[in-house]
Amino acid sequence: MLRIKSTKVFSETRSFFTSREKGIFRIMELYRSLHLHRLQLGQLEMPQSTFRKGDLLLGLLLFPIYSIPNVYNYSKHELHKTLEAHKNTFYRFKNDYRINWRSVLSKCNKTLFAQIDEASDKCDEAVRCLIIDDTDFEKSTYKTEHISKIWSHVNHRRLFGFKGLFLGLWDGKSFFTLDFSLHKEKGRNKKKPFGLSVKQRKKQFSKKREKGSCGAKRENELQSDKITMATEMVKKAVGKGVKADYLLMDSWFFCQAILNSALSLGIDVVAMAKMAKAKYRFRDKDYSAKQLAQLLKQRKRVKWIKALSLYCAEAEVEYKGNPLKLYFCKTSKRGKWHLLVSSDTRLGILKAYRIYSKRWSIEVFFKESKNYFGLGKSQSRDFDAQIADISVAMMEYNVFSLAKRFESYETIGGLFAHATDQATELTISMRIWGFILELLRTIADVIDGDFNELIVNIIKNKPEDNRIFRLIESKLLEPA
Repeated sequence: MLRIKSTKVFSETRSFFTSREKGIFRIMELYRSLHLHRLQLGQLEMPQSTFRKGDLLLGLLLFPIYSIPNVYNYSKHELHKTLEAHKNTFYRFKNDYRINWRSVLSKCNKTLFAQIDEASDKCDEAVRCLIIDDTDFEKSTYKTEHISKIWSHVNHRRLFGFKGLFLGLWDGKSFFTLDFSLHKEKGRNKKKPFGLSVKQRKKQFSKKREKGSCGAKRENELQSDKITMATEMVKKAVGKGVKADYLLMDSWFFCQAILNSALSLGIDVVAMAKMAKAKYRFRDKDYSAKQLAQLLKQRKRVKWIKALSLYCAEAEVEYKGNPLKLYFCKTSKRGKWHLLVSSDTRLGILKAYRIYSKRWSIEVFFKESKNYFGLGKSQSRDFDAQIADISVAMMEYNVFSLAKRFESYETIGGLFAHATDQATELTISMRIWGFILELLRTIADVIDGDFNELIVNIIKNKPEDNRIFRLIESKLLEPA
């Protein structure tokens, strides 16, 4: 007896594509190379299991290509005929708190990075940057497990949702996501912790998880400090062999804790900083950022940088015992100063600015992943499914990012459009093939023949010797 009862495998879909359709072919090859069936996904497969968990994961990864928005719509799609799993099978898979999605993402990234090494596509002289940033995941209802009111700096209002903290890597050519955590905000109103009334909290979905399980650990991260989580993510990434020259972040994340942590790992920091009350030691005196900018202006240290179209001034200082270089920039003489900080004091303003500009690659990831891969748009009330859906979206983005790199597409959007077009053709092909099989079954019934023998005869016989092909050809050649 087969250990896994499913006889249909996703490798069948690959046969519909040829190397001429380079984009979609490369994506399917990359998915195949991940060897998802070898990953530890929760508990071991049971002998009575109908579907392998690796096939279920691959099914979720293929959803965007086939324009399937969620599991509910999957049962109505032609892809359902390839892996005949019911929607509840996918729901149980995503709701499994025993699956270590952080490990799954890490192992998949290791495979993708190995392919870059094999293709000799590394940028040896390029600057490699780790990037930290967060984004809002708005939800339509407070009934989702662990949801809270969060302050959106984009919409400038409080809304139901999660804060997603992400760590990514820019390797000189492409951006890849490495890790993430979800967070909720308690708020200032003690009568409504997390922005929810007692009645609303009672209506929230909840479930118990085994202590020490992967899902329980993710729960514990919800109320942890984002600065602490950011430093832990960077340490884990470096511990797993990720190499980087710089750690990039915006002004919200720049602080002594992250600076000290990065320097202890041998990584320099390039970040925006606030023009606030923090003191910087310059020539044996302490100055705030505003005071130092004014001092540099008085000493006529401000210069016009034509390549950046900015007025800039530089100063080497000491901050909390660490040497830093500050770059004050503004667009006009009367404009507001903006502060860029680097722990690599060898950098000039032009090089520092260009390095920091790589931080925008994570913003591109947020936009493209939300548009194409449904990042943060999971409608499940189960917190474990939220983690699963975000992890799957990150894996999809990394695969597309590498496929774009290998096939020289200008944007991931262009590659995504090409992939979905090819998938649409596949869907149509599957429907046509289904119609042909149904037609042959009908013919077999009419002639009182065996369906399997009829298929074998059609495959083995040459078209000129096949009566069915000759009949179809004659009808096609008849004048209208």
